[in-house]
Amino acid sequence: QKGLYVPQLESDACGTGFVANLNGIRSHRLVEDALTMLTNMHHRGASGCEENTGDGAGVLLQIPHEFLVSQTARFDLHLPAPGAYGAGMIFFPRDPALRATCRQLLDDYIDELGFDLLGYRLVPTDNTQIGASARSTEPCMEQVFVRPRLAMERKSLERRLYVLRKFAHHNIYRALPQAADDFYIVSLSGSTMIYKGQLTATQVRDYFPDLQHPEFASAVAVIHSRFSTNTVPKWKLAQPFRYIAH
Repeated sequence: QKGLYVPQLESDACGTGFVANLNGIRSHRLVEDALTMLTNMHHRGASGCEENTGDGAGVLLQIPHEFLVSQTARFDLHLPAPGAYGAGMIFFPRDPALRATCRQLLDDYIDELGFDLLGYRLVPTDNTQIGASARSTEPCMEQVFVRPRLAMERKSLERRLYVLRKFAHHNIYRALPQAADDFYIVSLSGSTMIYKGQLTATQVRDYFPDLQHPEFASAVAVIHSRFSTNTVPKWKLAQPFRYIAH
């Protein structure tokens, strides 16, 4: 044996999991199963100075089209058919002026890269159970919906949404360096959506009422409960990331 590494003392951190319906059938039951699996990974996550401030946890799911159609119709936003639009989860700054500037820049980049902005939806959240540390840096969460001006197949749409996300991130951070920790595009895709935050594994379900809605359905789910060992916990560093967890 050389060095300080002791194989017998090796232990895992973070909790990850994946669940899928092999027939591709979407259901709310699968979403519930994913959240139960995430809750059971609580011992793999970590907390900060407060037991109710987690290092981060979340879930990646398919875009719940029917659920979003019913929700956005309430404010006269009518979504296209599945696969014909992109949906994003955005962390906006809490400061109203900074949030407005970030939104205006994002709107401009959406237009510049060949998309029509369909609208935004404020994501319902319940922060009554999360700790003061997490609440002090809690972002304003909104979903954005965009449609390409030119019809394209799914793979092309996914590539174009990737370019839009990278372009928006780069330019907003360059124009507004003070927003680097407060503005973040959690996901922007034509097929998947992420719900995550600086939460414990047991807080995700209650923090996001969307996930409890019976119309919210998916055929796949990736979950992650974070144990931060080399970075300070932040809302945007929670996982899953856009394609992977850990």
